[in-house]
Amino acid sequence: MLAIENLSKRFGRAGQQVLALDGFSAHFGPGELIGLLGPNGAGKTTLLRCLTRLCEPDSGHILLQGQALSQAQLGRVGLLLEGRGNANERLSAWENARYLCGLREARFDAAWVQQLASLLSLPDLHAPLRLLSTGNRLRAALLLTLVHRPALLLLDEPSLGLDLFGVDQLRALLQRAVAEGTTVLLSSHDLQLVESLAQRVICVHQGRKRFDGARSDFVSAQSGYLLRGLCDGQPQQHRVADHAQLCALLAQLQPQLPQWQQLSVEPLTLEARYREILKGQAP
Repeated sequence: MLAIENLSKRFGRAGQQVLALDGFSAHFGPGELIGLLGPNGAGKTTLLRCLTRLCEPDSGHILLQGQALSQAQLGRVGLLLEGRGNANERLSAWENARYLCGLREARFDAAWVQQLASLLSLPDLHAPLRLLSTGNRLRAALLLTLVHRPALLLLDEPSLGLDLFGVDQLRALLQRAVAEGTTVLLSSHDLQLVESLAQRVICVHQGRKRFDGARSDFVSAQSGYLLRGLCDGQPQQHRVADHAQLCALLAQLQPQLPQWQQLSVEPLTLEARYREILKGQAP
């Protein structure tokens, strides 16, 4: 579906050159949902901008369905950038949907628009977007991102401003899109959303790819639990691979437990692994 080869991009800032992407490469298949992680300034948004030709890379290649990315092919791409849609705020979601389908030379499917509005619980398709609440404007932006049934969906902070129910609706919508063969690249600081959806995780730091693999490999089965506590005023931390090792460790510590003021056992989550990678404690 999508191949990115050795992509690099520099920006000038305050008289200096900033390397936003440094030799980034990745291949994405149809029906794949990839979580794109990285701190602020890691290069995530720059990558999405390059994938939609909002900015041109200094070097490297982007192939969409085996062909060099062209303006015509962008009609098969859906984009939500930095939690905002690219829509006319004076028009309604319905009017924007008709207009955007026309720009992409895609058929306007009224039944599909109604279905998306229902899936997203968007209350009014015909009110100007500027009159909607923040959450409902984002719902409308998500609808407009999907209205032309894109083959590739690029989402940058799609849960920003959504309430709990809105996040549930977003999750269900993305699961449906993936089941229908859409490739989704999800960039988000909402690690719970990424952990619940992504089959694969890419972690970017300082423009470079630090990890690319299955979510289960990212979390790492070899470091399954983290035992933390405070013993005689000193912080303690032990990592074990599985439940059996955890039980053995607790049995070993049992004589010392009266000296422990605090004790907790936590499964190693995607967030914990992510923090490790950014601190340089993991390869």
